[in-house]
Amino acid sequence: MALKNSKSIAAENRRHEAIQMKMSGATLDDIAHHFKVSLVQIHRDIKRRLTEVRQDDIEAVAEEYALQKARYNRLLLRWWDDAIGSDPELAALATNQVLRIMRQLDYIGGLIPDKPLIQLNTLQVNGDGGGTLADLLKTLANDSGEIVEGMIADGNSSAE
Repeated sequence: MALKNSKSIAAENRRHEAIQMKMSGATLDDIAHHFKVSLVQIHRDIKRRLTEVRQDDIEAVAEEYALQKARYNRLLLRWWDDAIGSDPELAALATNQVLRIMRQLDYIGGLIPDKPLIQLNTLQVNGDGGGTLADLLKTLANDSGEIVEGMIADGNSSAE
């Protein structure tokens, strides 16, 4: 038990020092080299520490969200008229920009989760096949990849 606690404390100290180094201008490579851990580990450490800080300071997060949302909305307004304009080349470029901005607004607003809500490839489905939900959906899909309407659990059409 003591070994687990000492590792946990060491990791917590590393995360704290890593975020301090990052704030002081150190690169992730520099930080990883300093701690003799992988770049991926340092990235996880900093992300975890920032998540903890965000959870503790709701007001600061709300202010940052409002600022980011205002910035994205200004960019959206900049591109909107071009996206719906009559110049096809400019409209294509602007539409791409508008969609990217809208996606970011959805992301920062929480409409797009940072992790998938369901892992279809690992969710097991009860039944005789023992396959995954993804496998089941594939069997219910028609040739174009769309789910066939009117299918019920035993695979028979409800339209019969």
